[in-house]
Amino acid sequence: MSVIDVFHAAADTAVNLAGVIPDPDPVQPPGTEGVTIILSWLKWIGYVVVVGGAIIVGGILIAVSFRRGEGHDALPKILWPMAGAIVIGGGAALVGILAGA
Repeated sequence: MSVIDVFHAAADTAVNLAGVIPDPDPVQPPGTEGVTIILSWLKWIGYVVVVGGAIIVGGILIAVSFRRGEGHDALPKILWPMAGAIVIGGGAALVGILAGA
């Protein structure tokens, strides 16, 4: 029996077991509704911080940097708040994908 035959046998066994193993839908435990509220508040606070950072960095810092002739230093500073917004917005979707919801 070759290594490939072993892999094929393992794959066939896994396919057969996939129909036997239960896959229940995720259900929130009772009494944990407060966790959802806290997560929504944290997401809202994160967006406020990101928008505030974008306004401060984008509006004020870039204007001052260009006036001083240091405009090339301002671009990375505005990309970090944008990256933060992507992480905050994608956090729930990422967890949903990983959890299989």
